[in-house]
Amino acid sequence: MLINSTLTKSPHFEIIMENYDKFGRKMNRKAFLQQYIHPYEPKITYKVWRNFLDKYNDKVVEKTTNIIEKYVDKHANENAMEKSSLQNILKISGATLEELINEPDILKSIPVKERMKWLFSAMKARDSRMVALTKVQAEKRKTSMFEDMLQGAQYGEVEEEEINDFNQDPPSQEPSQEIPAPKLEAKVVEFSPNDL
Repeated sequence: MLINSTLTKSPHFEIIMENYDKFGRKMNRKAFLQQYIHPYEPKITYKVWRNFLDKYNDKVVEKTTNIIEKYVDKHANENAMEKSSLQNILKISGATLEELINEPDILKSIPVKERMKWLFSAMKARDSRMVALTKVQAEKRKTSMFEDMLQGAQYGEVEEEEINDFNQDPPSQEPSQEIPAPKLEAKVVEFSPNDL
């Protein structure tokens, strides 16, 4: 991040910025200038320090905003592709189920063992969707917290402990066992053991 300023040309610039990261965000600008800049660079004026900070904060916000936008765009594209694929799979599944309901004799040609595999595959797919949904919700909460902290940090409302808490992984959540049953039109299909 290049900012053209008298301050950036100082041989003590790195030390000053380390102190700013540790203490300066919680102090007013004049107090920081007097306590942490003037001992190294007494010729830096308040105007120079204020102009530098305005540019610095703009660059930090711009960089962070770009990172968030890239993250959101990437996940939006992935979610759109996943949603499209899921819709196609559901259409195919719906058509297949409709055909089986209308023509139950089709099931006679499929061994029971194969039908049981379908059942367990469907259950496994449902469980993995629930886990994925839980992870997406946790990621949304994390992104929202990050945006709130970024906004708070701009105005000095965020403490260092809050940032440390944010960097920890959220506790893992198991998906809910209750999944609402899809609403299907009821059709009576009669099977007898002899049909198997």
